Amino acid sequence: MYMRIFEDVMEPGVELVYDSGFMIPEYLTIKEILHISNSDHLDPTSLLSSTAYVYNQNLYLTDDSGNIAFIDCHLCHVSPTKRLRLSHSEYRKAGSKDRDAGHLGLSLGQHPSIAMEQDRTMNRYGIWRIFERYWVEVLNNDDSAHLLGVFAEGCEGTYSPFWCIHEEINGEVNEYVFTNDDMQ
Repeated sequence: MYMRIFEDVMEPGVELVYDSGFMIPEYLTIKEILHISNSDHLDPTSLLSSTAYVYNQNLYLTDDSGNIAFIDCHLCHVSPTKRLRLSHSEYRKAGSKDRDAGHLGLSLGQHPSIAMEQDRTMNRYGIWRIFERYWVEVLNNDDSAHLLGVFAEGCEGTYSPFWCIHEEINGEVNEYVFTNDDMQ
């Protein structure tokens, strides 16, 4: 079993628990498991609460409000993504006038409907975009990449004030906290 604790970021701390089986963090209650495919069109603003969404090798867990709270992703490069975006315009429901509907890297093999609100600058030019490009580069080099992520509970729908990311690339582990604003 593998455990990471982000004690300095969230109170009372967020645990990322990883083993070789199906991952269900202790701080989330899962009532239902849904296997989704690329042909499924989900409204990211009304995902089922306390549900595990499984897409390819990716796991998305929702909290009791139906917001993405945890992800477990084996990244794979997908190109081009334009057709995916056009065929799944429902992901834009997560955005707002001042925020983008951001993916955890549609080009990284994530489901096209699942999106979270992100600060526009961060999503398009900031730290999130920098890391997406980095992960694509890693995959283009035939390296393996695996991400675990915890999304802090936000006060407004799918918006999360920050995310804790646990990255494993070819066995090397790094952890980051991304603040969801343009100041990073």
